[in-house]
Amino acid sequence: MLRFVLCLAGLVAGSTAAPGALTWPTPNPAFQQGLPIETFVQPTVSGRTESGLFGCVRNGGARFHEGLDLLALEHDARGEATDAVYAILPGRVVHASSVAGHSSYGRYVVVVHEAEPAGFHSLYAHLASVHPGIRPGVRVEAGQALGVMGRSAAGYSIPKSRAHLHLEIGFRLTDAFQAWYDRQGFGSKNRHGVWNGINLVSVDPLDFYRRVRAGELGTLAEYLRRLPAAARIRVFSARIPDFMRNYPALATRPVDPARELVAWDIAFTEFGVPKEWTPRFADEALDGRPGDVRLLAYHRKLIEAQSCRRVVELRADGAAIGSGTLEILRKLFDFR
Repeated sequence: MLRFVLCLAGLVAGSTAAPGALTWPTPNPAFQQGLPIETFVQPTVSGRTESGLFGCVRNGGARFHEGLDLLALEHDARGEATDAVYAILPGRVVHASSVAGHSSYGRYVVVVHEAEPAGFHSLYAHLASVHPGIRPGVRVEAGQALGVMGRSAAGYSIPKSRAHLHLEIGFRLTDAFQAWYDRQGFGSKNRHGVWNGINLVSVDPLDFYRRVRAGELGTLAEYLRRLPAAARIRVFSARIPDFMRNYPALATRPVDPARELVAWDIAFTEFGVPKEWTPRFADEALDGRPGDVRLLAYHRKLIEAQSCRRVVELRADGAAIGSGTLEILRKLFDFR
């Protein structure tokens, strides 16, 4: 099991990164030095530093931002960013998209950190270039350079002055994503397999880094356990979803082959990460049929505090599972 030790000594890169240590993904030492977010977060055109953070930070709180945007320190004579982008932990490259026009992420790299109990991934987007040796299957160390920070994107333009690294930390929902994608009739090719952004869910990178720096936790699995559950939902299904096969550390107990599996109780974070899974069995006498989905409980204050992407929708006549959460469940269980 990896134990995260955040390197705090200024620049952490290449051979200077301690093996297995959680590493800052850019050369900027501001976070490690405890400086304000203005010194390392890149805002949008609004100029509000908070707009570069994770969560409901855009369009007056109505639009969700999945990652953390980190600003550039170094530029060449043309004004283009030249900062290196580093792997935050040891892992295996699973996706490297070098064509800017193929995704709103622009050029991006995904690394899976298999040695960590939850086996999560990190994603590095808007790169100016991906290093030639960075390709699927290649193993990387913490602090190893993956590419160069930039402003690549499809469908919109990022000016030189706002070149940045978009960092995500999270999980893929299903390995059967292509079948789901084909059913949607998007009219465009999925060029990224299971690493398409709409198959990914994420946690707040900055909050995670802060808690590691404070010595509060050692793994992302611990971090998830400490996050409050915004809702608990029961899904009646006898299948074991890909998500559980890929992230068995998120199960509260094993699937007992001697008992008939009939349902899953799933706890969701406030922004839709299915963080905790409890298998339920026929001998527990649950009332439900295959395909039934039920809201068991929800955290009203947490839901009310959100301005976007609510896991549960609060209505005059009660609460209901949010449309975004239902879409996540469709991917997880291949519901039609």
